[in-house]
Amino acid sequence: MKKFIVLLLSLCMGLIFIVSAYSKLFPIEPFEYNIVGTTFIGWKLSVIVARFILAIEFFLGVMLIFSYRHRLIVPLASGLIILFSVHLVFQLITKGNGSDCGCFGSLLIMTPLQALIKNIIMLIVLFIIYKLAFNFQLKFKSLEFYFFIITITVVFVVNPVDYGYSENYLNKPFDRYELNIDTLYHSANYEKIGKPTKDIRKGKYIVAFMSSTCGHCKIAAKKFSVIHAENQQIPIYFFINGEDAAIQKFRNDNEIGQIPYSKLNGQVFISLAGLQLPMIYYLNNSYVEKQVDYFTLEQDHIENWLLK
Repeated sequence: MKKFIVLLLSLCMGLIFIVSAYSKLFPIEPFEYNIVGTTFIGWKLSVIVARFILAIEFFLGVMLIFSYRHRLIVPLASGLIILFSVHLVFQLITKGNGSDCGCFGSLLIMTPLQALIKNIIMLIVLFIIYKLAFNFQLKFKSLEFYFFIITITVVFVVNPVDYGYSENYLNKPFDRYELNIDTLYHSANYEKIGKPTKDIRKGKYIVAFMSSTCGHCKIAAKKFSVIHAENQQIPIYFFINGEDAAIQKFRNDNEIGQIPYSKLNGQVFISLAGLQLPMIYYLNNSYVEKQVDYFTLEQDHIENWLLK
């Protein structure tokens, strides 16, 4: 009976680790942004750290599912949960309990407090597993070490790091063209077209056209929230397509409430943004000097462009 309880609890803990890792791996970008926004780790290093953490979660999950070397794996799993909990406490103090902790990626929205409660329960279960643990270990020495190396390799292969993609794209020549943004300031149809609260026709702005129901736009918005927190001097303006309630939810869920925006629906939105969303422009005196998406949206590049 004791062995059955240990196997069952270990299986449940292993599945939680696996689901947690997989839900953050695709897409991995929000997890990277969360690391940048809540730690001292920068944009470049976050892509490595994110994949390394997910590899650890996958490794611990598989080891727990097979109840392999509980006396080693359970303390490692407990240590990782404690580390996550410290991060959650910091997030709770700095951002409050209204934000999504990102523990299960886009699969499940969970507040930091809910995640802390979940972690406490997991630590209790892991303690029970440790106390009742039996020693299951294959004769093959250092199996866990080799499996960990395999896990890291697989994570980096299925979701590789490509530092050169953004750099190569951003360095490509771009044909500058005028964006007819002036039409938004003279429309009488305020039900579909909200007059911009700032005059973005003059000067430099990062202007993003997004839909409140677009998955890629949500990822872009999360990245913008971190960029804005890192440097509030960057002039950002959003045009968001959708109903008022959906737009408000979009802003709250992605923590972009401090960034100015206007509602923009109908044919005017399509004429300015096109059909591929999100559409993000480097706008200089109503001229588009660069067009990017959330992959190629780089804080350093924006800051350098603003200084030119």
